[in-house]
Amino acid sequence: MRSILSLSEYVKRLPKKKREIFLRLFSISDSIGKSVVPEEMKPWITKTFGSVKAVETQKIVRIDNNITCVTALFNELRAKRPIDAKNKSNAKEVIKENKGKDFCNPLTHTTEDYFGRIKGKKSITASNVAKYGAFHGVIIFKEHDPLKFNAADVKDHLETAEKWIEKVHEKHPLRIYPFILWNCLWKAGASIVHGHMQVLIGRSKHYGEIERLRRFASGYGRVYGSDYFKDLYESHKSVGLGFEQKNNRIMAHLTPRKEKEVIIMAKTLNNASEALYKALNAYRKMGVESFNVGIYLQPLDGSWKMPVIIRIVDRGSLANNTTDIAGMELFAGASVVSSDPYKVIEKIKKEF
Repeated sequence: MRSILSLSEYVKRLPKKKREIFLRLFSISDSIGKSVVPEEMKPWITKTFGSVKAVETQKIVRIDNNITCVTALFNELRAKRPIDAKNKSNAKEVIKENKGKDFCNPLTHTTEDYFGRIKGKKSITASNVAKYGAFHGVIIFKEHDPLKFNAADVKDHLETAEKWIEKVHEKHPLRIYPFILWNCLWKAGASIVHGHMQVLIGRSKHYGEIERLRRFASGYGRVYGSDYFKDLYESHKSVGLGFEQKNNRIMAHLTPRKEKEVIIMAKTLNNASEALYKALNAYRKMGVESFNVGIYLQPLDGSWKMPVIIRIVDRGSLANNTTDIAGMELFAGASVVSSDPYKVIEKIKKEF
């Protein structure tokens, strides 16, 4: 199996045109970190990391997106780090203990939007009690367990979110910038255990990350006369990290925000629902318990075009009290990543 640690070699072997496009978008820097291991530590090092040599000489791969200035730092050894802070609570027990609480009774225990609730077959909307913006809805799943869902569930939840967006826009035409997010369990920032998504719609301008992406893509088009999103996908595909099915483009991201990031690009949200389900099902099979999904949607007035972009990130084991985001991510704009995108894409492909 290929490895992200050998990406430089794969790029060198690409045909000239593909290599030029790849290196237009990405730069790769390989480096070696060296350590001296005391004799007293060698037994523990061998047990924890497999060998003393693995710690004494570590290969680190830095990948930069030259257009968006996003950086990812890969070192597979970090996945083997011992974690001292363990959470004694069992996730399944916590989910079970929270059954019957507020989101299990949305009609009487959640607030609703002034225009009422949108009802799907497997979900219902509420108005977020502590809002990010004036219009901030919650898509509450009928199924309590947030890790128990099928393809029909995901399709229904997204359709309900779209109907909520349409309703707000109908009543407030200046609100044209929609965003959907799905925070699954506490490591992903969810304050409620019960399964749910959130949906927002802004005015004046899109949310910052989406607006930045638009500007980067627009500048790229002016400078290179090419579509940024197309070239982004083709670059991933050329090194074996992307594939296409049913007009969905699926990638294991070269500059992930955090672990196992997968990006899905689609023409419509409805067309993307099955791909999202399959990617998340692969996540569950990889042992992922907590994840974030962010769905970028273009403005409703069609003032600028972009594909539907779905980003999925693993937020780590619920058994660990440590957070996966620290100073490098917050202040250096660089994600420190232990998962190998090549292992991720192989697992994702099996679901398709």
